[in-house]
Parts: sequence; C-alpha cells; structure tokens
Amino acid sequence: MGRSHHTGRRTRKIPYKQEHGGGGHGPQSNINVTPLVDVCLVLLIIFMVVTPMMGRGKDVPLPKLVNADQHKEGDQVFVSVDDDGVWVNQDSYTSRGDFIEALAKEYKTAEGKAKATSYSGPLLFVKGDKSTNYGRVRVVMEWIKETDIQNIALVVEASGDS
Repeated sequence: MGRSHHTGRRTRKIPYKQEHGGGGHGPQSNINVTPLVDVCLVLLIIFMVVTPMMGRGKDVPLPKLVNADQHKEGDQVFVSVDDDGVWVNQDSYTSRGDFIEALAKEYKTAEGKAKATSYSGPLLFVKGDKSTNYGRVRVVMEWIKETDIQNIALVVEASGDS
C-alpha cells in the first residue's frame, strides 16, 4: 500500500501579480509635500539668521557731530525757521527776495571773518523748529540753494539734552 504522493508543483498566489487587473493600481499623481516643506523651513531659517547681519545701505563716511562751543562768534550765519517766518541771525524775513539778499550779505561778512581767523568749518547753520511743518524748512533750503552756498550744517539737539 502505498501512499499517494502528490507530485505536482505547488503554485503560490501573489495578489499583486494578478493578470485580470482587480488589485493593481497605476502610479499616483499626488505630490509628496514633505521634502518641499523641509526645504522651505531650511531656507526660512537661513534667511532669518542672515537678514540681521546684512547692512542697511551703502557705507559712507558720515559727518561728525560738532558742538556749538567749537565755533567762533561771527564766523558763521544762523538761519532759523519757525511758524512766524525765517530768521537770518536775529532778523525776521517773510519774503524770498529779502531773505536771499540778507543771507548773501551776512554770509559774505562771515566768510571774510572766517578767512581772517583761518576758520574752515561750516559757515551756514540751519535750525528748524521741531514743531514747525517740515515743508517750511524744505522751502527755506531751496531758497538757500539759490544762493550757491555750499558749506551748510543742520543744527540738532544732542540726544542727552532736552
């Protein structure tokens, strides 16, 4: 009595290799956003670190702060602007023509004194009232520009003074 041996080959069923289609899917068209998010976060961190180190504007030599006691009396002209008008030293002017004429005269006098004392600093100082509209100061600066005066300084308060 013999045993019956099964001599046939056993085949395995592999579900993803079916020929009649049911279980297989084609390539997916969804974008994998994980690498995109990783790259964006790395770039964000790089820009956050680098941005504060970048300079603001081109490096240029800035003018030095000069104290008023370094100037000799009479070697300079002060132009003040407030709501009442424009002042050349202590004289008030409201019209452009009178202002330009007085400024040219005072500047010529100050220039002569500066040459006599070998003074080489700015000769014209412009002082604008901080409560005055900036447009008034700008108009006066345009009037000064008409006189061809080049050596001009703007007067400001030092940060420690109030």
